[in-house]
Amino acid sequence: MVPSTAIGLLVLIVAVLPGSVFTWAYERQNSAYGVTLADRFLRFIAVSMIFHLALGWPEYAVYRVAIEGRDRLATDQFAVLWIGALLLAAIPATTGTLLGGLYATRTERNGWSWVRRRLSAPSETRMLTMLLGRTPAPRAWDNLFSERPSVYLRVRLDSGAWLAGRFADASYAGGFPNDADLYLEEGWEIDAVTGDLGESGTGFPIYIPASTLKWIEVIPVAGPEEDGDG
Repeated sequence: MVPSTAIGLLVLIVAVLPGSVFTWAYERQNSAYGVTLADRFLRFIAVSMIFHLALGWPEYAVYRVAIEGRDRLATDQFAVLWIGALLLAAIPATTGTLLGGLYATRTERNGWSWVRRRLSAPSETRMLTMLLGRTPAPRAWDNLFSERPSVYLRVRLDSGAWLAGRFADASYAGGFPNDADLYLEEGWEIDAVTGDLGESGTGFPIYIPASTLKWIEVIPVAGPEEDGDG
């Protein structure tokens, strides 16, 4: 139902703002699944609020010049409203950024050391599960790459050709609902006939379009150096 008064609109904004700011901050750290028109509308409200907070006092100065009379907001009244809006946006944004960062790096536990010094790995897992739920990924592909693993991938293309490469911090995998393409930060030597891995990298990254993928094999980082054939 569309609000019919200014007060109703204000209540609507206050009701959706904390969740939208939290979602925006969280997904900035941990890529979004299923971004729809409604998601973008909520993000619009959140970003608009950030601009209003940043420019709040200049806007109030314009308001003081434009509006005359006894009914206009006094400076102390505006200050209370501005601080309240700042807290309403800052607390969810900070919480979303923190939880999103911890979730995105939960496997290797790299980064966010000022938090992790106070949290053991089991405690961190329990906290994320309690606050975020199981957060199941929509596809097995997303579940694998959302954990940012450091692995080697042996890829069979639909043409029958083989490719291999290292997936680590500088690599990227497309997430739902976008195409499941791959950017591997370093290609790896591979036998074109048997698919056996070589002993060294090519020194160049590899981009693999989603439409060409037939299947992939995930190999631990130590695999190529240890056995040479994966």
